[in-house]
This record gives sequence, C-alpha cells and structure tokens, in this order.
Amino acid sequence: MLNIPTQSFPAPGSQQRVAPSGQSGRSKVVLKPGHSLMDWIRFAKSGQDLTGLRGRLIEVTQEELQKHSSRADCWTCIRGMVYNVTPYMDYHPGGEEELMKAAGKDGTDLFDQVHRWVNYESMLKECLVGRMATKTSAAAKAIIPPPPPPPATSPVLNSSLAPPQDKDTRPRYDWFQTDASVNLVVYSKWKIPSSGCTVVDVQEGVLRLELLLGKMSYMMHLRLTEEVKESVAVQTAFAVGKIQITLQKQTKGTWSNLGQHLESHNTFISKKDRAIHYRDCVLVSKTEVNHNSHVFRLQLPHGSVMHVPVGKHVYLKALVQGKKPGTQDIRRR
Repeated sequence: MLNIPTQSFPAPGSQQRVAPSGQSGRSKVVLKPGHSLMDWIRFAKSGQDLTGLRGRLIEVTQEELQKHSSRADCWTCIRGMVYNVTPYMDYHPGGEEELMKAAGKDGTDLFDQVHRWVNYESMLKECLVGRMATKTSAAAKAIIPPPPPPPATSPVLNSSLAPPQDKDTRPRYDWFQTDASVNLVVYSKWKIPSSGCTVVDVQEGVLRLELLLGKMSYMMHLRLTEEVKESVAVQTAFAVGKIQITLQKQTKGTWSNLGQHLESHNTFISKKDRAIHYRDCVLVSKTEVNHNSHVFRLQLPHGSVMHVPVGKHVYLKALVQGKKPGTQDIRRR
C-alpha cells in the first residue's frame, strides 16, 4: 500500500505555487553568479571540510544546537540529523533569510511546509554534523576501542603490529544509524587516490573492511549485531580521506551496538603482514593481450566491494583440471 501524504502538493507557501493575483508570494532571490544548484553540487564534492569538524560525526544536544544560530555559524536539524548549513547560505534559492528561520533549532516542520520533496539528505550529505542526542538514549554511541596492548608474555613486540609513533596518523572510525541503515565512517587521515582504497566484504553477518593506505593496512572486523542486506554503498571524500560505508538493515529498528569485535578488528599494520583474504568470484571473461598477458573480468560475490589502487597486487586462486588450487599474482597497472 502506498503511503500517500495527506497534505496537498505543492505545500501551502511553496515556491512552486503560483501566487494569487496582486500578491507577490514568496520573494524571489537572485543568487550570485556561480551559485546555482550545479555549482553547489560541484562545491560539495570538492572534498572541502563543510562541517568544520574535520570529518567527525558527533551527537548534538539541544543546548549545543542552539549555540549555532548565527549567519557565520548556522546549524539546523532535519528529521533528527544535524547539518551545518553555513556554506549553503549563498546557494539557497530561498535566500539567507529563509534559511536563518531554522538556525539553531529543529527546522523539519519549516522544511516540510516549503519543499518536503527536496532530497536534502543528498544535497547536504557533506554538511552532516551528526545526529540529535535523545534524552532516553535508545541508540548507543560508537565506542572506539584503543589499540590492543601487547601480550604480557611477549618480551618483543612485532614492529609491524605496533601503532605508528605519531598517534595522529592512525585511522579511527565512528558509526551512526537510521531506522533502515547503519553507516560507518572511517577517517583515514590519508589523501586517498582517485582509484580508491576500500575493500568491503559482508558475508553471513560478518563485516570485513580493509583500507589500503600506502604500505599500511587498516582493518575493521565485526560480527554485526543483526542481519543486513547484501547491498554495500561506499562513498569516499578523497581529499580529506573520509570513507563512509552504508549497510541496509534487514529489519528496521534501532541497534544497541554495532557488533562483536573479531580478530584483527581496529588494527593498523604493514600490508605485507596482513593475511591474504580470498572470496569466491565468477570469471566473466578472459582475454589474451599477448603471449604472457591476459585481461580477467571477475564478478565479485554479493556484499563485496573492491577498490584496487594502481600497483596493488591481486591474488587469484583456482582449481585447474581438478588439481589442488594454484595461485597467481596479478598487479593492476
């Protein structure tokens, strides 16, 4: 059954309604050159820090939201998510005055009255500050565990497992959820190449996420609290090194925590010390380039995403005429 909204469309007071004769309706705002919708989309995708939080997502209290109510520092809340709309001021078709009506407070009702059909989540995703704190905290905050201490019985710590001397170079992660999705955000603190660096596998309720950062490998490894669908979305802010993974919940609701930590979770080690992980793929095609070069097209299993940086080695393992698996090392050029 379709969920048909009861209010009329366009909404009363919308810019899409024609004003009665003799009335001007909503005032028209002439935007500055270079401030169209397409200009905003390009600006939002530029990789600049539009939140002022250097990629962090936070839980915002009502008191904190109210502090950000000026033209130079304007936050607003729409459906429980808080956005820093300061950089959007000059791009807003309704003008600065209309946007300031929701400054420092919940602007959901005002938004719905004017343009509830607008996909604000897409337009303002780079402006997302975090979610509103709830007084009855049903959803738990993400807890970033510290690096595991060295075993007490080991007199020498393997240097490849030791965190970098500069603690600020170690990636960290956070997570937040909606009723239908779980979102993980990793702040790599590295500039990410355009080819990407993310490898994600979600199989039988287990999440394995690896970031390939130069000669280092950062991994998250969790048995998720509940089941998710086999669709994985990866968004990368290349210039600031932020990666967001979105998983769709199998059943809508609120998770009390992200999941159980498994071996290698939240580790940052040399790539050469990371065990090779194989996944079952389907060979779509094999094309001969010359006497010793071939192009393989492989289909990854559902729930897997692989960004292969230039120069990274990919290992293939296959049964050849019923014999034991053979391994081939292939390098992306």
